[in-house]
Amino acid sequence: MLPDVHTPQRDSHRQGARTSILITALCGVMVVIEGYDLVAYSVVLPVLTENPAYGFTPGNVGWVAAAVFVGALAGALTSGWFCDHYGRRPVAIAALAEFTLFSGLCGFAAGPVSLGLFRLLAGFGIGALIPAASALTLEFAVPRHRTLAYTVMLGGVPIGGVLAALTAIPVLANLSWHWMFFIAVIPGVIVLPIVVKALPESVAFLESAGRADEAAAVRTRFQLAETTGQDDTPASVGGGLFSPGYRTATILFAAVTFCGLLAWYGLATWLPGIMRRSGYELGSSLVFLLVLNLGAVAGSLFIAAATDRWGNRKVVVLTYIGMAIALVVMQYKLPQPPLLLAIALAGVGGHGGQILINAFVSKSYPTHWRARALGWSLGVGRLGTIVGPVLIGWIVAGGDPRLGFVVFAVAAVVATILLSLVPRTPAFKEASGKAG
Repeated sequence: MLPDVHTPQRDSHRQGARTSILITALCGVMVVIEGYDLVAYSVVLPVLTENPAYGFTPGNVGWVAAAVFVGALAGALTSGWFCDHYGRRPVAIAALAEFTLFSGLCGFAAGPVSLGLFRLLAGFGIGALIPAASALTLEFAVPRHRTLAYTVMLGGVPIGGVLAALTAIPVLANLSWHWMFFIAVIPGVIVLPIVVKALPESVAFLESAGRADEAAAVRTRFQLAETTGQDDTPASVGGGLFSPGYRTATILFAAVTFCGLLAWYGLATWLPGIMRRSGYELGSSLVFLLVLNLGAVAGSLFIAAATDRWGNRKVVVLTYIGMAIALVVMQYKLPQPPLLLAIALAGVGGHGGQILINAFVSKSYPTHWRARALGWSLGVGRLGTIVGPVLIGWIVAGGDPRLGFVVFAVAAVVATILLSLVPRTPAFKEASGKAG
């Protein structure tokens, strides 16, 4: 057997991989908790509307569902500014603590108003986390595996959804709906001190803030090369998200994200309610939500591999086309096997498509703009998460719940068309040239 030859380059690659895994895992666990909190309301929605004593109706549950996304809109739009001024690490930690607290308080809600208020406040942390966690994951990832690391990290959202659906099956059968929110506090309390201790600050942020000693300490701790965290975009690229070369992409990314999030979060919020009102039992409706999120998890892994081969744009177009077809099929009364397959495919397209859009956004801007670019696209895009649940609430109240699937399909098609119009930015061309 040949001896294992250690070279500085090989050791550096190994340390880089270990660092990438650590940061991806830490950010991914936080996103799992967020995913649970997002889906917790979806799983209790059928219970809320079936018991008049709770005070929920098909009309107001849509507004309560939208409340978390209104908060998330504010969180996402301000996250980039907070990240640029205070750092990615404190924003991620504060966001986790904030939405854990208010998600737990949802368990004490007495009706639509109090539940909507607590969901609104929890949403601020939910919206602020993703841009901060995304920027950290992408910065510390091994360059050739950035898309994979990012996909794994954001895969935490549907994993959290799976856990919420699995938790709901015994909880709703034996306890009140309030316990879905009480349980949400447990992982946050466990993970928060771990993240405080182990999560590093962005080297790029520390250097841009003139905190060279702290940046050097992070490099030493993780044995990072001197280039880690440096802006890999030409110095000539500058001016802001709306500067020449970036303006059109910035506008279109926000529009694409709006359509994608309208379809995905509208579906994830209302799937149990729509299926329950279409004649399925509560247990079956929760299984449908479970399959949707399992499809999203499995699809994330497939999409990461496909993206490395065919690129972001081609794969996201295919995922949204597949989602649109699945949603059209879902409006018909089908035997369970093809229905479950269509739901899983919708999960692949809805979540996977948004992952690829976010990765596309990140690749299209210089390193020090990434948090702000993601905050912008996700912030404006989260208007879709508000419109989707409210719009479908009106449709359900009108007596034709399955028409909601058609609305989601149209949104997916529009996202596909808009995405095809996004131009290649200077930073994207530079990154593609280096990758080549």
